[in-house]
Amino acid sequence: MLTKAQIKKIKAGTEKTGGRLPLVFEALGDGGRFRIFRLLTAHHDLCVTDIAEVFGITISAASQQLKILERVGLVQKIRMGQMVCYEIKEDPGLRRIVQLLRYEK
Repeated sequence: MLTKAQIKKIKAGTEKTGGRLPLVFEALGDGGRFRIFRLLTAHHDLCVTDIAEVFGITISAASQQLKILERVGLVQKIRMGQMVCYEIKEDPGLRRIVQLLRYEK
């Protein structure tokens, strides 16, 4: 059985938010966003129109999902003239997630 001091220590540890990790998992918890993220791990950068066509969704829907992924720091926007493209953001923590997705294939 835990002592009061142990309970207090454990409780303090569980109250931490975990940084941005919960937001990342929340964003990837949506099947559509997960598939888009996985597609971007396989291809260096893709334009919104390409992503929309691959998944058979509207450009607006693809753009909305990509903005959510961008907001949590998973992808970054690249402007190519009038085209808006996205790529996986360079981040050591994200590399581990990308490696996991590549391993899963």
